[in-house]
Amino acid sequence: MRDRGRELLTRVAVAAVLFSLSACGGGGGGGDSSDGPVGRSGLDAANFDCDGSCPNERLSDSDVAFILQQAVTGAQQLGVAATIAVVDRVGNVLGVYQMDGAPTTTTITGQRAGLIGGLEGIDVPAVLAAISKAGTGAFLSSQGNAFGTRTASQIVQENFGPGEGFQAGGPLFGVQFSQLPCSDVPNLAPEFAAGLTVGAGQTVEAGLVGPRPLPLGLSADSGGIPLYKNGDMVGGIGVEFDGLYTLDLNVRDTDNSLEERVAMIGTLNGFETPSDRAADKIFVLGKSLRLTDISYSDLGPLPEILAELNPANIVSVPGFFGGVLRTGAVFGDPSSGIARTERAGIPAAVLVNGAGAPRFPSRDGTSLGGLELKANEVEALLDSAITTAFRARAAIRTPRDSQVHVSIWVVDTQGNQLGFVRTSDGPVFGIDVALQKARTATFFSSAGAGDALISGGQGGYVLRARELLGPDALTGTHAFADRSGGNLSRPFFPDGVQGNPPGPFSLPFPGSEFAVGATSTWSPFNTGLQLDLILPQVAAPLSGTIPFGCAPALGGLGRNGIQIFPGSVPLFRGTTLIGGLGISGDGIDQDDLVAFYGASRLGLDAAGHPDVGDPDLGFNAPREIRADTIIPNVPHTRLRYVNCPEAPFRGSNEQNVCDGL
Repeated sequence: MRDRGRELLTRVAVAAVLFSLSACGGGGGGGDSSDGPVGRSGLDAANFDCDGSCPNERLSDSDVAFILQQAVTGAQQLGVAATIAVVDRVGNVLGVYQMDGAPTTTTITGQRAGLIGGLEGIDVPAVLAAISKAGTGAFLSSQGNAFGTRTASQIVQENFGPGEGFQAGGPLFGVQFSQLPCSDVPNLAPEFAAGLTVGAGQTVEAGLVGPRPLPLGLSADSGGIPLYKNGDMVGGIGVEFDGLYTLDLNVRDTDNSLEERVAMIGTLNGFETPSDRAADKIFVLGKSLRLTDISYSDLGPLPEILAELNPANIVSVPGFFGGVLRTGAVFGDPSSGIARTERAGIPAAVLVNGAGAPRFPSRDGTSLGGLELKANEVEALLDSAITTAFRARAAIRTPRDSQVHVSIWVVDTQGNQLGFVRTSDGPVFGIDVALQKARTATFFSSAGAGDALISGGQGGYVLRARELLGPDALTGTHAFADRSGGNLSRPFFPDGVQGNPPGPFSLPFPGSEFAVGATSTWSPFNTGLQLDLILPQVAAPLSGTIPFGCAPALGGLGRNGIQIFPGSVPLFRGTTLIGGLGISGDGIDQDDLVAFYGASRLGLDAAGHPDVGDPDLGFNAPREIRADTIIPNVPHTRLRYVNCPEAPFRGSNEQNVCDGL
């Protein structure tokens, strides 16, 4: 262990922090975790110290400076000039450092021949890429799992794993278009908004009240990993300098990504991922995930004296960072925007404003002549969903047999948020995504879905959907869960079968016969209807505008865009659509379970609400109108509605619990 030989730093002016750190060299000494950089040498320093109950851990401003120093030193050793960002767990940007000579822009590319349209070829500021990478490491991770941008790359492509033909699409296909500045869930920081045009109605909160948006959404470009401190998940680091904002197309090899290497160097001496939570300890469909392609043993030692940080290289980023290193939020404290609470006797959390009051207390839905959701029914649905999550066995967490951790939203037919709760350790990304899912299921189950898309300039997708599903598609005749819409949003239909045509909501795969003469082709940066609905709003921040709402063609149901992977169901009273229930944060089958079982009669009864909802269905759609009853115009093919795990509940051998619901 390197001994700093000095008292730990208290929060002081940035110049003094930098001077003290540069004078004292590398870190690793012990001390009070609320003060300066702490940590212990050894790659598993935090491995068994914390099970998610560690209180009051956060990144101090001197932690941030120390992490940046290590990353800058590593970049210098590699002979590169990098842009490096550090965020806390709710996305507050705590530091952005741009080394002399670092490229100021990076180009979005899927790195395939024949890519046309969407975000392909767009140049974006390197600072925004670094922030999105850091935020991805923070938002995808928790006390039970450590995921980063390389993990994201595995789960958003046309096949899982990438490069393995004739495999279904990534389980979180489409998640990259979430956490966007146009969303109505993340809070913008007004103290950094000078010079920006912010849309009326956009949520703003000063201080550390998150969650914050990510400028480019979630990233799949290597170089973003989580930060842990004494075993507590406290943030993320992101590195950008190679000029390409891309993804890994082939999971069968291992890359020597210098961006990833620099990010890992930044985590040394006390901020490493505990190995028992790393992505490679977690298996999806029998395949291990990846946090990085580089191991800590590959890094080599840092010099005793770390690089000195130049305050002039700590750069401001309009909308995100003011140019002064700062201390992050304590996750779960009301000041972080996420406050711990309890629901149905289960540890939980809710979103709160700067005054500590819940942002989304349960309420009645928009009037439907007496058929609308009532506040007590919203409460019952939230109780049922979180009870189901607590009973269920997680798919993407360690240790084995952990409970499912997710975010849960109920919306009405206009997309208004009627209620929210999350389990205590759900990944932060699920907050925005669960709302996308709830709204998406509601929209595609509504009578006006097709007309709204046609009016919004997306009529080609409607035409193709009706050619496949029948002329009444998107007119409210059928209930669509997010799994159903996701089936229609893949570049191959049926999913994963190379050489097939695209789904009606997707685009031709580049190089396929269906791409000949196409004006737009599929990539993770050009997913079809999902991106086309939001493209102007995604691009607007690059020119200084933060719009309110991502997909205006969908009205309130599009305020944070749509999502195209499973985890939601529409809610019904009889044959009347009354809203949606969205879940995100665990495996997609677990998300489906919490939504479908949570809305069911059995789920409501188990949560202590036997008198709420239909005596048979609860709030689920009538069986005869669910999307899995549709016979597409493709032989031997059906859409899916939901897919629940076979034996989902901890401490129980009960199987196929969703059958017959």
